[in-house]
Amino acid sequence: MKVASPLLQIAATTIIGASMAMADGHGEKGEFISADEVKFEDIIPGVVAFGTFSGDRENGEHRTFVRIPAGKATPLHTHGAAYEAVTIQGKFENPTEGNDASNVTLTAGSYYTVPTNAKHVTRCAADSLVDCISFFSKAFHSILRWLINDDR
Repeated sequence: MKVASPLLQIAATTIIGASMAMADGHGEKGEFISADEVKFEDIIPGVVAFGTFSGDRENGEHRTFVRIPAGKATPLHTHGAAYEAVTIQGKFENPTEGNDASNVTLTAGSYYTVPTNAKHVTRCAADSLVDCISFFSKAFHSILRWLINDDR
């Protein structure tokens, strides 16, 4: 896996540690998780992996890193709830059906949201020099629906 600069990793770890402390009531000490402590789980092997470190991705609010290798993309899919995310590294693209404004490249530090049930693809641009990683906070609640060849 290609990795972002150490400065970017430190900044992301600091921001995430601070947001977790506030959101989860971890008190005055906070919680700090270094980038190498995040355990990624393949969701679609070779295409997308999730590194959930807080909450329950299947049943409620959570905090999750999403990693996609350069040049790879998810199938068209929706989420059962709206989510917001920040690109940590790479060049993410998240085109959403019917929304021309979503046809942009999202580099490190970019913020984006996807509405409930919006059909979209999440991909790491082919010319990205590193794997893409985004951070989702209060991300989709329950069902992730892959829409391969139909509109289930």
